Amino acid sequence: MDYQLERWINGPAGHHAALDAVMKDAANWAVPVFIGIVAVWFVLGWVLGRPAERRGAVLALLAAGGALLVNQVLIRIWDRPRPFLAHPVHVLVSRSTDSSFPSDHAAASIAIAVTVLLMHRRIGLVVLAVALLVCFARVYVGAHYPGDVLGGAAIGLAVTLLLWRPLAFVPTRVNDALTWLIRLLHLPMPDRVPARI
Repeated sequence: MDYQLERWINGPAGHHAALDAVMKDAANWAVPVFIGIVAVWFVLGWVLGRPAERRGAVLALLAAGGALLVNQVLIRIWDRPRPFLAHPVHVLVSRSTDSSFPSDHAAASIAIAVTVLLMHRRIGLVVLAVALLVCFARVYVGAHYPGDVLGGAAIGLAVTLLLWRPLAFVPTRVNDALTWLIRLLHLPMPDRVPARI
């Protein structure tokens, strides 16, 4: 079933230059784009004096990192070959040799997108749409099966929700430590009453 879905999604790859270019960009540029989102979020929270926004960016970073850590455990339990190693597929990106399940790109991008969504619905919906495009693109370019990105997305969601409520003290403590460091370095800290941006 997973391979059948992979064939259906990957089938058009290599036949439509414009679509291929969009999907390759989505698959390849996901990491810097989402790191950029977190960095800009933190800097805006810092410059605008909004501690809640800094904490949100820290939460997004920890959620993505936590999801990737869970992935590293899982790939040691189940080493699933990439689609191009097991089936004839159209590969549009470099051929990675690590386990196909779960998808690191899906885990990290969904973790960050869900964090943004929890704090800012409108912006979060846009970021979530980009994350879903990344998940689809990773299958389209032949890097993953659909089950790989669904698994990665589920891990990203689960870690984010854990850090949002039951383990909320973790991002709070990390944010407090960063605030202490900023003040120790005598950098400006224009904190005001938390507000949404």
